[in-house]
Amino acid sequence: MNLNDPVAAVRALEQAVASGSPETVAATAMTNLWPLYSAHYDLLVRTIEGLPATTVERYLALRIVHPMTPLLARTHRPFKPLIDPDEARTLSAEEFDCLAMAQMLAFRLSGDVAAAVVCAQRLCDRLANADAEWHQRTDGPLWFAHAQIGSTYLLAGDSRRALVEFATARELARHSIQPDAERFTLSRLALAHALRGSLDDARTTLDEGSGKPGPTPAHERSTQAAEATAEALVAVDRMSADMELRLAELEPYHSVEMTWPFALLARARALVAQHRPSEAIEVTELAQESHPRQHGSIANDIVAAVSIEAMLAMGDEATARRLAEDRVRCGPMTRLAAVRVDLHLGRLDTATKTLRRLAGDSPLGPRLRAEHLVLSAWLELAHNGRVSHHTALAVARTASTGDIRRLIASTPRQLVEAVRGRLGERSALQFDRSVDGLELRDVPNRSALTGSELRVLYALPLHRTVADLAAQFHVSPNTIKSQLKSLYRKLGCSTRNEAIELSALFFTSASDDSGLRTS
Repeated sequence: MNLNDPVAAVRALEQAVASGSPETVAATAMTNLWPLYSAHYDLLVRTIEGLPATTVERYLALRIVHPMTPLLARTHRPFKPLIDPDEARTLSAEEFDCLAMAQMLAFRLSGDVAAAVVCAQRLCDRLANADAEWHQRTDGPLWFAHAQIGSTYLLAGDSRRALVEFATARELARHSIQPDAERFTLSRLALAHALRGSLDDARTTLDEGSGKPGPTPAHERSTQAAEATAEALVAVDRMSADMELRLAELEPYHSVEMTWPFALLARARALVAQHRPSEAIEVTELAQESHPRQHGSIANDIVAAVSIEAMLAMGDEATARRLAEDRVRCGPMTRLAAVRVDLHLGRLDTATKTLRRLAGDSPLGPRLRAEHLVLSAWLELAHNGRVSHHTALAVARTASTGDIRRLIASTPRQLVEAVRGRLGERSALQFDRSVDGLELRDVPNRSALTGSELRVLYALPLHRTVADLAAQFHVSPNTIKSQLKSLYRKLGCSTRNEAIELSALFFTSASDDSGLRTS
């Protein structure tokens, strides 16, 4: 394959086009794919568009470059880009690697991120172990391969591995003959930092990228989309003055760029922070319906988490609880959103277990670690009516960076006041500056129900009178009345029917019921 001679690539393509044979044109385009893609992108696209569909279908890499492919993936049955073993044996190492990278990208376009990750891992192994000349050359597509592997890991929610690949791609890009290699890799690196919550690193990387040559036609839209999304994520987390401007620069919700889940995260969380949760639900549903089903993708985690947060902001705790239980395996963002549901409902034991499990999982990024801290402080407040001095200091120090203003705004006013009340004078003043201008809201503190109260709540739909309940549990009617009074107070209701409606939020499956016997 020709990997680094754009002049020879154009000459060969022109000769193939003059032959009038579509098969010759396609084969020549494949042999010269990288220099055509990186230096003569518009010519390559025009050439592919002029080929018969039946010819393009036999060349996976050309099909990926065809501008209609990502659009068709949304409206047609996603294609499964399998490699024929017999054909693979006839390919050179360079050709096989090119095909493997195209297969990874094809699975991503089809919405099967889990399969794309398998391809990424195989490609990583080949880059490390297979004997191919381009694996040691700086003037070929090696930087691009690492950047696409990193992008696949990022879409799968593995931002740590994505950072490693992007950093490798960035170092290789320094030596590349492609003028936009550094700008492209820096845009993806900034996106990964912004998603993890390393906002200073994201800002530094974006600033560095802006000083590099602009993107070429092949990467213009994808680079701009990554940079705009990173900018928006930073602005939303910091609730900065330019947030609306940054959001306006995002790709539309139906964008075919790989950044669409991260743009959705910025857009939806901004709307929730602006007390517009119904609009957050709308953009989330539109984005989800505009893309193929995302098997193994972080998109599932983002959609579930922002949907739960928006439902809670709307006061629809029942739907938020149902979403949390239906999608609890989506990922850490959804599990943290489920903790919010439990805190709203006073299910403190469940919240405690989830936070403990999350802390024991693979290391969380800065954003998720900060959210874990803040929700743990909220849990402590719900349990004890106050937070410890140690917890208050931890929250205040994290808030002092200015990177979690959106997160603080999503917590109860009572928590902010509890933290402030446990700080010394200087720390309290600094904390006030960190939360200045945020619109905080009151959230009723639902104390945890005791075991006796839970069994009464569970039995309410089955027994209509206090006497029936007392007989069921072999206690006096006065004991039942006392438990009902406490139960109504904790649930924030005043009647039996209201309590029965709320009980649906506590008991949703037979497995839950097993621990709450009525006798």
